[in-house]
Amino acid sequence: MQLSQWNRDAAQASKSSSRKTQPRQANALSRKVHLIALDLNGHGKTPDRQAPDVTRSYLEDIDTIVRSYDKPFLMGHSMGGALAQLYALENPEKLSGLVLVGTGARLRVAPIIFDFLDKDPDAYFDAIPKFMFHESTPRIIVETSRAQARECPVQIIRRDFEVCNSFDVMQDVSRISLPALIAVGDSDVMTPLKHASYLHEKIAGSDLRIIPQAGHAAMLEKPSDFNQAVLDWLKL
Repeated sequence: MQLSQWNRDAAQASKSSSRKTQPRQANALSRKVHLIALDLNGHGKTPDRQAPDVTRSYLEDIDTIVRSYDKPFLMGHSMGGALAQLYALENPEKLSGLVLVGTGARLRVAPIIFDFLDKDPDAYFDAIPKFMFHESTPRIIVETSRAQARECPVQIIRRDFEVCNSFDVMQDVSRISLPALIAVGDSDVMTPLKHASYLHEKIAGSDLRIIPQAGHAAMLEKPSDFNQAVLDWLKL
């Protein structure tokens, strides 16, 4: 079984610059599934294409991977979840299902995020623990994530937030008919439970899994719980 993981985490937090975001998740899941992790253009070691339509360029990145496999499952967290929905709406025949994590059918970015990035990027990075993680998350995870976030150019982070801020499929998401797992941390303040519940309500036959004591980065904070939820849903 192929699980194509779209794990650029930028929608509401942009805490990392690449697929390094989720090694504990990837290592565990890769024992059961063929896991492909992708860096979007401009992230990690993938060159920036500087496309005029950034969202479209990201969807093309996804398509390059998906077309290499026979109907994989597509997993997306935060902005990745937004892109996964857009891709599924355009290309349902290419996928077996979706795993949508810490995301919604619409993503609005608080103006203070743009203010931080434009005027004081350090303030943005300093705020990551507050809006990304549950208070019980081990410090090493928080600090490692913040360090990885600093590896991503600020202009790319801002660009990704702009993609999120313009994303809205509230009226279209019910057209997704693929099997879908919707996962959310019970303490996610960036894309709270109401976002996941809306997806669950609109995507027929979807499953909703709430990860306890987790914030926006549930797959990092509670990797065992998250991985088990995915594997249970895949019936592996």
